Amino acid sequence: MIVKAIELQLLQLEGVFSKSKGNIYSDKKKEKYFEDLYLLFDAIKKADIEKYDYNLQGIHYQILNYIFGALEFLDNSTLNLIPFETVFCLEKVLDEWISDDNFIIATSLSNRNLDFYFMGENVEFFKLMNDTIEKLYGLKISKRLIKIVLPRVLSRDYLSIVVLYHELGHFIDIELNISQNIFFKKFGFKSSYSNTEIQEHHHTMEYFADVFASQYINDASNLFLNYISAGTLDSTTHPATKKRVEFVDKFLNGEKIGLIDEFNLVLAAQSKQQIEIRHSVFDADSSDFNEFIPQQINSENELHSVFKLGWDFWNNSETNTLNKVPKKQRYNIINNLVEKSISNYIVVSKWQNL
Repeated sequence: MIVKAIELQLLQLEGVFSKSKGNIYSDKKKEKYFEDLYLLFDAIKKADIEKYDYNLQGIHYQILNYIFGALEFLDNSTLNLIPFETVFCLEKVLDEWISDDNFIIATSLSNRNLDFYFMGENVEFFKLMNDTIEKLYGLKISKRLIKIVLPRVLSRDYLSIVVLYHELGHFIDIELNISQNIFFKKFGFKSSYSNTEIQEHHHTMEYFADVFASQYINDASNLFLNYISAGTLDSTTHPATKKRVEFVDKFLNGEKIGLIDEFNLVLAAQSKQQIEIRHSVFDADSSDFNEFIPQQINSENELHSVFKLGWDFWNNSETNTLNKVPKKQRYNIINNLVEKSISNYIVVSKWQNL
């Protein structure tokens, strides 16, 4: 039965690859990753699956499922769906925390209007897959995907896209085992944990992602959070919005916070940098946005702050120069200004590095 299932997967993938081969990606790493997937698919297609034992057939079934999932994220990471400017900013952040080059930030679009979340990859399966295909086919998938899901309707909305900094924080947290280390240090290794203990672990993860994002974009993520969930109380997975906002505000105000000290202890043990403010905030009143031109960005610290500037300009749109234009145009103007500010920075920085 599993052989027939694999045959079906191969036929389905044939069609998916056929549709995806014309994709244009924002960087060479995604192109190479697509090629790796196709070479693996082609090798499996030519293999005599029936000669493998049941366990190895099962692994092949999972490998083909992995290829399906990876193609979905690649298809949604093309230039015409996801703005290159957003991925560029996220990759800058990633480079500061993860030293190797074996990751790709890939996105998938959801049809739900507030679906922002990070999807973790099964690292153990990824290693098993690579070991297997290297032995059998002499191939290797060299990159791991950082899978971020965002709403299709907001994929080019620079006000809400600040959530992606929070989602990238979740990836860094899991990759470096930060919240998990704190959890085990506090509750020890046990066969099971109480609901209260599990809830505290989840809340620690959310606080980490919140403060991680605020290092780069100030309170921009909180501003959006307040738009969509002000008044939300504690849940099993998330602290109350009020607590999250206060946590970040204290960090931005330089107040001492015990949990951030714990984050930094774990990071120090891995010789990683500390949680600290890594941005310079633009003064919205004197920014270039007042002239309806893109903000000149002079450094990476300022690069991420342009999202905060967008939010400040939006929240003050009744009193700043935006009040001169019809309300229905203000939203589009801000999104265009943020996008052009980042794209101009990309062009200038690449030019200077030639």
